[in-house]
Amino acid sequence: MTAVVSLTPAPVIDRTYLVDEFDAGKVNRASELREFLSGKGLNVSRTLREAGVPTSAVLPIGREDEHLLFRTPHPYVLRIRQIPGRMRVNTAILEPDGRTTNINQRPVPVPRDDWEATVDMTLAEIETLRADWLVVSGSLPRYAGEGTESKKADRVDLSRLFERARALGVRIAFDSSGGSLDRWTSSGLVDLIKPNADELATLVERHLTTVGDVLEAGREVIDRHGLEVALVSMGGDGALAITHDEAWWGLAKAPAIVNTTGAGDATLAGFLGHSIQGPGRVGGAIFHDDLPRLGIKRALAHAVSYGALCVSLPTTIIQDLSQLPEAVIERPDPERPLSEPTKFFAK
Repeated sequence: MTAVVSLTPAPVIDRTYLVDEFDAGKVNRASELREFLSGKGLNVSRTLREAGVPTSAVLPIGREDEHLLFRTPHPYVLRIRQIPGRMRVNTAILEPDGRTTNINQRPVPVPRDDWEATVDMTLAEIETLRADWLVVSGSLPRYAGEGTESKKADRVDLSRLFERARALGVRIAFDSSGGSLDRWTSSGLVDLIKPNADELATLVERHLTTVGDVLEAGREVIDRHGLEVALVSMGGDGALAITHDEAWWGLAKAPAIVNTTGAGDATLAGFLGHSIQGPGRVGGAIFHDDLPRLGIKRALAHAVSYGALCVSLPTTIIQDLSQLPEAVIERPDPERPLSEPTKFFAK
């Protein structure tokens, strides 16, 4: 069975306020408040754990927020590196019609020594689980105490982690945005990226208006940077799983649209957890070119089903996979227009 280690470089406290109606600039009353430890990599591991996939989630956690560890679902997947201070807080305001307002705090800087210890912990988990995948997901924090302002400091470096992981025979999935996505996509150290259509448009610096445009852009990024897979989410237009010589389009209808936060993490979990053909690794380092084959079509079917289920829930935590929406998997229709035009930022 596939095994996955996740690293969330900048975990977060997710606070979700449920309101009957949200009026910007006014006093609003919440009918319910939900608060829990979160982060993109942790969301992936929680979903995989619910699916019975061996996984562990590595996180650097601020010492002042350790109390949250006792209130988080699936605490046994956590592998914690204690760091100074508190974690960032992301706030979501959720209305009955599914409209969500998000206020996300910047990642809290991490001391360089603590980051290197986090990398060592992640590598140890890869060896313990004999993992097939390492997924690094979410924002990358900057190093603490380097520069008069944290935004002048360098972001944490993933080079040693990725190089050592590849030497252990592990595929690497990377899910982030902005400059971090651009840098590590072009590093030659990543096997899979999971951009949305806007992020892919930014990577190729042009607008994408059809499924064919998305497919062409995905292949361009794969061929330019030596990636194995581009898993591209397109919202209501479904998702594409693209390799150098294979591509599939998938869509699953959500029971309801309640909260879209975390849908990308669920999609990635579904793909990774069901991607390996055969038994996966049986232990020990192997050459990266001799890794088990990927079953792209099957993996995409689980990806879109998990994502559709996630958007029907009020939080990012999936606790029951027994009612997964049915997936439709087809060859991509290049002429199919995207329901929303992409946006991208010039580099």
